[in-house]
Amino acid sequence: MPLVDFQELMQHAEKKEYAVGYFESWNIESLLAAYDAAEKMRSPIILGFSGLFLTHDNRVVKDPLTIYAKLVEEACNQISVPACSIFNESPKLDVVLNSIDMGYKIVMFTDENISFDEQIEKVSMVVEKAHKKGVCVEGELVSLPGIENELKEIPDDLKYTTPESAYSFVTQTGVDALAVNIGQAHMHGKKEIRLNLKALEEIKKKIKIPLVLHGGSYINKNDVENAIKMGIRKINVGSILKKVYFEVLKEATDKLDLKSNPYEIIGSGFSSDINVKARIAVQNIIENFMLQYGSNNKA
Repeated sequence: MPLVDFQELMQHAEKKEYAVGYFESWNIESLLAAYDAAEKMRSPIILGFSGLFLTHDNRVVKDPLTIYAKLVEEACNQISVPACSIFNESPKLDVVLNSIDMGYKIVMFTDENISFDEQIEKVSMVVEKAHKKGVCVEGELVSLPGIENELKEIPDDLKYTTPESAYSFVTQTGVDALAVNIGQAHMHGKKEIRLNLKALEEIKKKIKIPLVLHGGSYINKNDVENAIKMGIRKINVGSILKKVYFEVLKEATDKLDLKSNPYEIIGSGFSSDINVKARIAVQNIIENFMLQYGSNNKA
């Protein structure tokens, strides 16, 4: 089916009281793992790539962003369940503005190194262009700690989203969805994250647009389920997918030697293909998240 508008996805999730997962991709295997999971589970899904890492200054290879956009667009057009595309979390304003023209249905600008007022100014610029093109914008007040810098412990200051600052941000920018920080941090599996559901309750009283949880890989399951009941409608999952992908690749390659047939172990699509093993493992993880989010059989 063709690309579905973000608002349409969110309205259905609100009506049926579930959350739609955004399972962040980084290559064709991870994109198709999410695609296959959605097909098998008959689940609506958001497909896309990380604007932070695709545009990072430390990248050794500079890939054409339009190629990634076309991959996501084609996946969303061919999948048989409702699907929406996202260019997620980039601190580069020019790239986010350009991503609107690439066909994404949701885009997101965020930069933790600028002030609140500057964030409002730049996000408002994105909203102005995006809405003219029928594209939605996700916003956040402050990025979650730990996505780039390795955290050993949960920080004392998690920079919670407050109802007042959230209302000010949403009112001034006109964003279509708001990512809230209610206790998350990118711990990459070192600690289970517990959510402050009371904080979410207070935010929900002030904010009427869809609310989003970033850092969904290692949040306590009961907290996630309660957060969905309280109004979370989109959840971002990233690090656990890469962790599982790497673990399966390592395990598979450790069993090989230099006499292995390279045509079979890379790119064949056979059961011996190490990328296939990793892709299926990621698909299985995504399917479990879809069950947890209640999005299965909602297509």
